[in-house]
Amino acid sequence: MAAQGDPLDRRFKPRIPRRLPVRFGTDARMCGGTVVDISEGGLRVESPEAFPVNSVILVFVQFPRHAVRLKARVAWAKSGEGSAGAMGLSFTQPEPTLARAYNEWREEVKLAAAHQAPEEPAAGAAAATPPSADHPPAPAPEKAQPRAAEPRGPVRRRLESRRGQTYDVLLERQAGGWRLTVVQLPRQIGVGAPDFEGTFPAYAAAEKALREFVKAH
Repeated sequence: MAAQGDPLDRRFKPRIPRRLPVRFGTDARMCGGTVVDISEGGLRVESPEAFPVNSVILVFVQFPRHAVRLKARVAWAKSGEGSAGAMGLSFTQPEPTLARAYNEWREEVKLAAAHQAPEEPAAGAAAATPPSADHPPAPAPEKAQPRAAEPRGPVRRRLESRRGQTYDVLLERQAGGWRLTVVQLPRQIGVGAPDFEGTFPAYAAAEKALREFVKAH
């Protein structure tokens, strides 16, 4: 469920500028482009290719960790004359997966920005004394690296790789760390073992392994 005041909350429908890779089309024809804004009800896509108005198409929005599969109707379209063309897409049904992926991505962006923020010197700090034989420079104190908060319970996802494969993902907290299980959908008859399974000491390590698995498939 989206947090109060979230741009994807059903009570708020502004279109928030974003730029994310996107693939869209049908089984017979897939095109590429860029999502330039997102709302709870639809997307605006920039692309040199477009589909006729009222066409129902599949849309794969590529977030950094996984793709979100959507079904949408072309509300309007314009060809690119001197610039990229664009389409307005309206979702044919509610898409809670988009809200979840958007919120996860937004929190990652906030966390990365916080880690990269430069430290400001304290106001009125005295000038540093040049090192000398009697006063050698003191070793710089080690900075503790902030650790990202880990989920409290199991994390379940359904994602799609760049090759169009769909997977069910389960991340479970265990005594020795986090257990990652990846299962391809639909399951093939007679195949019971997961496509990937492993235990990692931290949630971040499990996420990294998941990203590498998706890249390879």
